[in-house]
Amino acid sequence: MIIRVRLFLLSIAMVFSVLARAEDTIAFSCNDTLAPPPRHIFSVGGSGAINHLLNIKVRGEKLVKRGWGSNYNIFFNGQANPADTAINIYDRVFGFPTLEAGLLLSDFSHTRLRTGDAPYYSTVGMVWAAYIGFRRDVYRNRKWAFGYGLCNGLSLSSRTYEKNNNIDDDLIGQHLSVYFGCDLFASYRIAPEIEIGAAFEYKHFSNGATDRPNKGANSYGLALRARCDLNRPEYDKGLTYSQRLARLQSFRREKFDDYFYLDVNAACGFRTLYEEWLYRREEATPDDSKYLDGKFALHTVWSTDVVPMYRYNQVHASGIGLEYTFAGYTSRAKMVNEQVRGIHGYTYSKHILAIAAHHEVFYKQLSLAMSVGTYLFKKTGPVGKTYEVPVYETVGLRYYPKFFQPFYLGYNVKANLGKAYDMEVKIGMHIGKWGKQK
Repeated sequence: MIIRVRLFLLSIAMVFSVLARAEDTIAFSCNDTLAPPPRHIFSVGGSGAINHLLNIKVRGEKLVKRGWGSNYNIFFNGQANPADTAINIYDRVFGFPTLEAGLLLSDFSHTRLRTGDAPYYSTVGMVWAAYIGFRRDVYRNRKWAFGYGLCNGLSLSSRTYEKNNNIDDDLIGQHLSVYFGCDLFASYRIAPEIEIGAAFEYKHFSNGATDRPNKGANSYGLALRARCDLNRPEYDKGLTYSQRLARLQSFRREKFDDYFYLDVNAACGFRTLYEEWLYRREEATPDDSKYLDGKFALHTVWSTDVVPMYRYNQVHASGIGLEYTFAGYTSRAKMVNEQVRGIHGYTYSKHILAIAAHHEVFYKQLSLAMSVGTYLFKKTGPVGKTYEVPVYETVGLRYYPKFFQPFYLGYNVKANLGKAYDMEVKIGMHIGKWGKQK
């Protein structure tokens, strides 16, 4: 009997012990505000959109007869947590932006393209893209947010120009292309972890003149987005704009010492000849072996920039510099124009000199680099005078590896008022760091 009583009391003690531990666990989980906040808040989401191709004139008439399409994407987001006490200075300056990686499917299989008396309609087909993006809230309160997004990546098209079965697809000339996108969005948080929204978006697919044709598939449309946070703390119900601003101002701000430096870089560009495209698409006769042919040789273009730059705050730098280009393709362009197309009376030079204004926006080890310039010397025949206007622009990304400083790697697309000239890969470095005289 005594043994049974002892066993009974021991069992009761064990039950209370388990309950006490459970109570401690519950108390700790309810008091998780004492736990350190996560450095980043991650989320997953998706979107669907209805888009329409921008119409263009080709051979004297509008190319797009039916332009409606759709696109769908899934994405993974990461954002610095405003509750973290060790926020990177770039996240502070941009107001806690979101970095995005995603997969996109643009369905343009129902589009219809045709000019002249072609016996059938051509189409853009399906386009898949993998991209990275940068999204920033311009304004946010506890429920609503308004902002913009930028993205860049590589795309793969199911249909391209083909003289036998897709003859009027003047938009895409090869399967592999570059993808650019931007949007203006508004979003609403329906729960602490779930956000829905709408965006007006613009998308551009182009091969950067590495093949022909290359008018580019440009579309605009309305998208619906939704995302769900994966690790948002229970106590974080979303900071209002004033709370976020107060959070930013609470950090000790260190004065940025502006300075001058020299940006020196070299680039190798790749392009095909517009002269050959014009002849094969517009001028050749059906008995010519090159008639409507879409197979072009790829030419290299070498260039170098020397740009004095002034970095006047943490994320912006601007400058004006000179660019020299060695355009070896001009000898081939001269031969095509004179011997094939019968065009004479133009001068040609392999040397091009230009001056351009440059601007660069930095975010951690990445930057968005762009420029607008004009040619001081350029002799590339009739195409250079007619189709390549004297104003050009570049836009691209740069990466600054920590182990490779002060060097950077990058790429950019060069165009003449929207008409692609070439696609460039680039390596460069920053020389010097001269402080501004006070």
